[in-house]
Amino acid sequence: MTPKQIGQEWFVFRRWEQLAGPFPSNAAAWRWIDRHEGQPISRSEKTAEWLFDKSAGSHDPRGAA
Repeated sequence: MTPKQIGQEWFVFRRWEQLAGPFPSNAAAWRWIDRHEGQPISRSEKTAEWLFDKSAGSHDPRGAA
């Protein structure tokens, strides 16, 4: 999997297939890759994600809200 910038947004590709995106930054695209390759999420990252989800009113499809 590889992140690729198109315009101002970042996408994740495997060969020619788009897997995810758009992301606001290269770091966000790499984080998506890390999560889908089984990298653990740190406690601080979980907390930050939870706060963002609550403030944005979004729902975590993994049920970890």
